Amino acid sequence: MYEIFFYILISIIFESLGGMLYGVAVGFNPILVFASTLTINMLAVFASIFVIGKLLDWRKGVRSWLERRTARGQRIINRYAWIGIIFGMFLLSPIQVAIIGRLLCIQSKKFYPPLIVGTIISGVVSMGIALGVIKLVLRW
Repeated sequence: MYEIFFYILISIIFESLGGMLYGVAVGFNPILVFASTLTINMLAVFASIFVIGKLLDWRKGVRSWLERRTARGQRIINRYAWIGIIFGMFLLSPIQVAIIGRLLCIQSKKFYPPLIVGTIISGVVSMGIALGVIKLVLRW
């Protein structure tokens, strides 16, 4: 019973890689580990976006200051949002990418789809690492 508690805790704190490594190492079904870790990760990402939005609404001066600072390059930010978010998933965690994207004031239609796709790709890579598939691919 405590393995499930630790699995959920590790999935929240260390996101997809930590959760998937622990879940596979303990002996849980890899398909269930993948689905539940991805769900926990998505919920954490959207919770962080919600919290940042509430903080920006609470301090309206900060929101207007951010909008003024990013207004000059907003067209470029929105144009390359897909590339930045997808590559950002491999350099940072999905929660950090979500927070940075919210602070850069990326349009919603250009922000949420790559965030979801990037989180899924990050989860697939994490599961590949957890199952040792990456080791097999690199051996060829």
